[in-house]
Amino acid sequence: MILRVAKRVFLPIALAFLVYFAWESREILGDVIRSARPHNLVLAVLAWTLMHALSPLFSMLIFRARNVSMSYETAARIHIGNLPARYIPGGIWHTLGRIASFREMGIANRDISIFVFLENTLAACLAFLIGGSLVAGTRGLDGWGQTGALCAAGGAAVMLASPFILSFRIINGDKRFPITPLVTITAVTTISWCVAAIAFVVYVSAFPALALQASPLEIAGAYLFSWGVGFISLVAPQGLGVFEVVAADLIRGAGTFMSVAALLAGFRLVILAADLTVWGALQLLSITRDEATHG
Repeated sequence: MILRVAKRVFLPIALAFLVYFAWESREILGDVIRSARPHNLVLAVLAWTLMHALSPLFSMLIFRARNVSMSYETAARIHIGNLPARYIPGGIWHTLGRIASFREMGIANRDISIFVFLENTLAACLAFLIGGSLVAGTRGLDGWGQTGALCAAGGAAVMLASPFILSFRIINGDKRFPITPLVTITAVTTISWCVAAIAFVVYVSAFPALALQASPLEIAGAYLFSWGVGFISLVAPQGLGVFEVVAADLIRGAGTFMSVAALLAGFRLVILAADLTVWGALQLLSITRDEATHG
């Protein structure tokens, strides 16, 4: 109850601060946006759409490891078809939508619990492991670098413990989750994070007027690490506000803190554009197939 209320209170506060940052930095942001490279923004959107090609592999591999038949096409339709739920306040509705779809297929609750556990655990652990390591490696073991190293170690520890948590707490005596598919799923998640980081780097590079001093590796590390911090901030739906503030503090160059934070919030529009692109493509494909079937 307290957490639910905190989320509802935090969301408008975070949005208000981002709007305030944008307003206070409107002149700087105006110059930065006017100098933007549109082709980089398009490339960032296209890069993010690749995430939607990888995400269905995750659920497909998990359920197949549990002897549940699921094709890539079915997994993709469930993932993409529920994308609009991401934009319902609360940050959990895309997951809940997919859970409902899995239940409609007759998939057991235990298998769905395995999916939810692995999706969230691997995403957070790998974001901290990769992002924290990059932050520590590029900044040294002081300040954010030290925090990044600790988070990377924590992510690695939880990831190593996850097979035991999975076997003895979630599966609880049932058939153990096989290691080979778990390694494959981890590899798919790692590749997905690399694609996400590339999309973010391309987005940031679209604004040369920022004159950032950070290298592409620093920017990629800042993205993954900041996403992880936002993810574990339970009161911030989808890390809104937390991600932007942490990332801005890590990579700001000549721009002010507020202008960089406000501009980084715009990366969510890249994600929205990619989500709309693949969701629209799915709807168009469905309509075309229906017409071909009934035509």
